[in-house]
Amino acid sequence: MSDFNAPRPEDVRAALLKIPTFQLRRVFYEGLLNPHWVRPLAEAGAFSSPPEPEATGDGYVRDIYWPELSYLTRIAATRPTDVVDVLLTLKESNNAWVRRAVFEIGAKIPASEGRRLRPLLEAWKTTGFGWRTDPRELVSFAVTLFEGGEQRTGRWLANVLFEPRAPRTDAMLKKPHVELEDYWYQEELPRVLTALGDDALKAATGWLARYARLAGHSGAGRDFSGMIRPSIRTRGDAHPDPEHALIDAVRDLALPAMLREPESTLEVLLSSRVQLLRKIAMHVVGEALRIRAEEGSDATPLARIAERLLGDSAADDAYLRVEYAELAQAVAKVDLNALNVINGFIVAAYEEDLRWMNERLTEQDASADDAEPQITERADRYMHHWLSAIGADALPPQLRDTLASLDSRFGVFENPLNPPGLVTGWTGPNPYLSQDEMASMGPQELVGQLASWHDSGDGWGPEPSHEGQGRELAALLTTNPFAVSGVADLALQLRPTYLRAILQGWEAALKADLELDWAQVADLVRDVLEHRIDSPFPVEGGDFDDDKDFRGAKGAAISLLSELVQARKSLAIPSESVLRFAELLIVQAHDDDAWAEYEAYEPGDSSWDPLTMSLNWQWPERVRGLFRLALHEEGAAWKAAAFSALEAELARPDKHGAGRAVLGENLGRMYNHAPEWLGARLVEFFGSADEVPVPQQIALTTAMAMHYYHRDLFDLLSSPMIGAIAVGEDLVSGWHSDSDPLQRIGEWAIDAILFGHKTMDDQVVRAFLTSAPAKVRGAAIGRIAWSFFHAEKVDDEIRDRFAGFVDDRIAHVQYHRDDSAELTGLYWVAKGEKFPVEWWLPRLRHALELEPSIATERYMIGTELAKASIVDPRNALAVLQLLMAGRDQGGMVSFDLSRNAVPMVIASAMSSGDDALRQEADRYMNELGAQGNLSLEDDVNAILDGQVTVDDLNEPI
Repeated sequence: MSDFNAPRPEDVRAALLKIPTFQLRRVFYEGLLNPHWVRPLAEAGAFSSPPEPEATGDGYVRDIYWPELSYLTRIAATRPTDVVDVLLTLKESNNAWVRRAVFEIGAKIPASEGRRLRPLLEAWKTTGFGWRTDPRELVSFAVTLFEGGEQRTGRWLANVLFEPRAPRTDAMLKKPHVELEDYWYQEELPRVLTALGDDALKAATGWLARYARLAGHSGAGRDFSGMIRPSIRTRGDAHPDPEHALIDAVRDLALPAMLREPESTLEVLLSSRVQLLRKIAMHVVGEALRIRAEEGSDATPLARIAERLLGDSAADDAYLRVEYAELAQAVAKVDLNALNVINGFIVAAYEEDLRWMNERLTEQDASADDAEPQITERADRYMHHWLSAIGADALPPQLRDTLASLDSRFGVFENPLNPPGLVTGWTGPNPYLSQDEMASMGPQELVGQLASWHDSGDGWGPEPSHEGQGRELAALLTTNPFAVSGVADLALQLRPTYLRAILQGWEAALKADLELDWAQVADLVRDVLEHRIDSPFPVEGGDFDDDKDFRGAKGAAISLLSELVQARKSLAIPSESVLRFAELLIVQAHDDDAWAEYEAYEPGDSSWDPLTMSLNWQWPERVRGLFRLALHEEGAAWKAAAFSALEAELARPDKHGAGRAVLGENLGRMYNHAPEWLGARLVEFFGSADEVPVPQQIALTTAMAMHYYHRDLFDLLSSPMIGAIAVGEDLVSGWHSDSDPLQRIGEWAIDAILFGHKTMDDQVVRAFLTSAPAKVRGAAIGRIAWSFFHAEKVDDEIRDRFAGFVDDRIAHVQYHRDDSAELTGLYWVAKGEKFPVEWWLPRLRHALELEPSIATERYMIGTELAKASIVDPRNALAVLQLLMAGRDQGGMVSFDLSRNAVPMVIASAMSSGDDALRQEADRYMNELGAQGNLSLEDDVNAILDGQVTVDDLNEPI
């Protein structure tokens, strides 16, 4: 420090005058090493105005880096008092970089100075410590305070970081809020507990008890916190979680404490009266007893504590059974007399089981005499589980006899020490028969198994269910569709869950072109469609474990019929079967109840679009099937009836538009197989130039979203498209695809020009270019340019027509500047090498001059611009300047330009032989250098000297 001198006030003022820009300030502060400048700079106001976060145009918030922090952070250890004085003036700052620096500095300065920062932290407590702040620095600051003797401030900060607070949402599953993210909470908890020293166990126990209460696991007269951790010994799940991290911490801290001071440690663990901490206490005492037994040292104090725990009725909970049993087994190794308390515990637990079972489990319609044997047997089974877990070697003599008697009645209990609630694998609804087991059965045996099994579970956990078995059955039928072949009256034998599964499995097999038992398929579809909506089978299991009615099965039947009547090339369905399926779809599938349910649906804020809705409701799925049937083949016997049924359904007042979306989906089929029928109803289906009501908007926009441009379809829909353009941006979309529906019309119009089918005088083209908003026109043009970039090959004629179209639009914007947004997508012409540099570069420059916002688009053309500068250095430099001027320095796009384009473009301009261009390039290089690009001149010289060429450029990420 003796090598530096304190600056004079005039030196400070002169220095500040020389660094007016962000880049120059960054260079100055990152290079300043003199610690004596802190206070003079502060007195000159250099640290008074950190930038506030800025809202960006895309809805984000940008934190602006403050270069002054680099100096304060670097010099803090040398001049801690001066730096803390500066930081205390920044209490009102919302800059995330400032908050990050405070903790980074707090971790490296003396604790006595760090303590002074507490008012700053208290002011930020409610708004957070900044998303840029490294969680490790937060904890390091607390550790520094503890290690430096500032215990009070250290405990306060540790509580801020690690103490659970009330949940911030009203969700059913309450998760207490902690300052650190789950991963960092788990990683950093051991560090702060080490720093807490002798107070660590009390702190961790208090945090865990508070977490259990805030999460709703303990308190208000109930406590099920013991179930949160099936086994105290191991987690079984490495996913970061604050509660489990605290459990591990309390367990690991309590064991050595229990060996040193058993009574006081037990008091710490049990004082909160939280069941989870009692569970930990039993585990810790058991482990301590095992250690003492292995050492051969006196375990009497621990045995007395264990005896109290084993005799306490508070341990009577299934989720404490494993720890209780392991504690009894540990006691058995040091003092058999201490096990006598288990007698009274088991008797009291058995009486309590009988009491609550009498209250809750007696069947309402059963007499007391009928219920008593059921209750007694269930209580006996509970006792059997407890005694089996403890084991004969740890039981008092009389209870060993009881265990032997129960083993003879119920069989030896397998794995009695498996923790309750420990799930080793659960991927969703589970079957009771695997595919292999079902495949080994005959059809009648399989149906009998499905019909006779009943779900006796409680709907919780990885238990088998009808839904799980149904999914396994559907998977079997997908590859083995004859698994139930030959069995009649399936609809009478099986619950609707299995009928739905069978129909879905058959549909999947049909899509894979597998033969089905066509007669059985027709019979089951008929029986399901004719069945009333109510199911004769009582629902079994929990929610979603069993279909409560035939709605799902009927929907699956309609979906299968729709697939069956579709024209196929690779699988021939017998004509008599197709005729039967047609009759089923036309007659039996007609369902006014399905229409009523669909019509009564009230969509929410995030409802499906009409096309997606058509895939999830029975009525529009039948409409889809009728289209497939009516357009199946010429001369079919059912054709007239199919069209009649279809027209009847399309005449319904479809307020959701799903049927209209199906109509649009079938435009191509109608045009190819029923052109006269379509032509007679074109206005009814799609509207006209004069009017396109909402139902017709849905049909039109779905048709255009589902079909590529085709000349005939364009001509067919020209009038409705003109009417839709007049609707404007309120045009209703039938399918939410990548393109806005109005934009999609523009894409078709531009395609018509590019393929040479239409000219700029076409009515649709003219309507779009004159009536659609400029931003929509720009999106359509950009989409076409994007498709050129992604195409493997573009014919010269199509490319040249697009070039002429672009020139026309640039000329239009030049005389109509309010339409400049039409040019926003033109940057795609620079990519893909479909257009020569001599064409796209001057046009991109012209477009940027007319519409500067193009520079804010999220694209990267640094490599393309660098290569283009070799061909046209003047326009390349102009485009580079326009692009850089329209962007902030941050972000990948600016990085791409700075890395790939700037040096090469400037070098190309300097070596162009044009003196005026060379001077402009030199001036621009100096301008960028003053903004902080300090290595730019060296990069340019490396290119000019031939050390770097265009082949060395990095491709865009």
